Amino acid sequence: MKRDIQLQTLKGFKDYFADDIKLRDFVRDTFRNLAKEFAFEPLETPALEYSELILGQSGEEAEKLYYRFKDNADRDVMLKYELMTSMCRAVAQNINNITFPYKRYQIQNVWRADNVQRGRLREFTQMDVDILGSSSYIADAEILQFGLEFLERLGFKEYLVRINSREIIQGILEALGIDLSKFEDVYIAIDKLQKIGVEGVKEEMIRKGTEEKDVEKIIDIITTNDIKKLEKLFSNSETGQRGLENITNILKLLNDLGIEEKFVKFDLTLARGLASYTGAVWEYEIVDDNIGSVSGGGRYDKAIEKYTGTEIPATGTSFGLERLTEVLKGRDILKSKLPEKKEVLIIPLDKENVVYATNFAKELRKEGIIANTYPDIKKLKVSLKYANKKGIPWVVIIGENEVKENKVLLKNMEKQEQELFNTKEAINKILE
Repeated sequence: MKRDIQLQTLKGFKDYFADDIKLRDFVRDTFRNLAKEFAFEPLETPALEYSELILGQSGEEAEKLYYRFKDNADRDVMLKYELMTSMCRAVAQNINNITFPYKRYQIQNVWRADNVQRGRLREFTQMDVDILGSSSYIADAEILQFGLEFLERLGFKEYLVRINSREIIQGILEALGIDLSKFEDVYIAIDKLQKIGVEGVKEEMIRKGTEEKDVEKIIDIITTNDIKKLEKLFSNSETGQRGLENITNILKLLNDLGIEEKFVKFDLTLARGLASYTGAVWEYEIVDDNIGSVSGGGRYDKAIEKYTGTEIPATGTSFGLERLTEVLKGRDILKSKLPEKKEVLIIPLDKENVVYATNFAKELRKEGIIANTYPDIKKLKVSLKYANKKGIPWVVIIGENEVKENKVLLKNMEKQEQELFNTKEAINKILE
């Protein structure tokens, strides 16, 4: 009996079929292969974590988006909001078996009850690289270098990474004599600058208790990106000096590595919202598409301390797979980046030819050719129609005569030409 069920996916959740998966695999494989070249090691962590392990790590704004619930044993659990916190837990739990600096990459799904928009879903895939156990700016620069090379390998031409530091923002408040209890409110407001604009940021800071005269000074400083001005300003702020020195070293190293200035931007208006960040922060953007950020990251030196009791410095970045695939869809660069696949549909004309057809399919696969044996014995035009709809370039037709002569009838679907070959000749023709 047919049940009256409305077929639909939950808002923010998506099915992926072959064309989407080919693109997703291309991006994942590019990320994974590059991570291995940089000597990052793979890690996977569970989808569910105890809520107490994650609460307090990402900030109040993030906690509104958690998928948190009680399981059947009445345990307080939640789906991973992001990969970093689970990684910190895993590292702390296995700390005696890990050699530092520990370089890790991870590609897994996460869940956020966020607003749905282009390239942003509620279940999505993050791709992370992190370096744990080093406080050096060299580690930050390597993460930044990795991200820029990743975007280049995907085929993008116009992209950049924007860099700032939480320590610099804190140094601005210290230098201006603003109570540091206002820091989080100021930082969160700056994080919203692209969404609500300068006036909106001013209003939020004032509403949260920062004096208007101080707000004007903060806005004046962060909209200049003047490093020399910051050097003078930080004469009485050790935090600001430390943050500025770190950023300056990172920028110089990236420049010395030959990375063009157009790909790197020091931007005082950048603020990453996660409360776990402690130093340099950054975001990668595709310049020629209105998609926004495709990656964000930074230094989070105190995140693992919650689990270990001792500070383990850490830095890393996270790319969103869906954001990247959304930008890549329909671009010509994809055609040149995806490897061409040789694919064949094998059509046995009657049951007596099935074994011969199946054995030939095995030979094709040994040569790296995708071999799809049509499973039903039907009229030839039905099978050929299937090949056309699937865009399969080659068809092998096997009937009684082909089996007797130990040959196959090879048809080029684009040219609509066919010829009788022995099996070796047919394979060579397909591989041309």
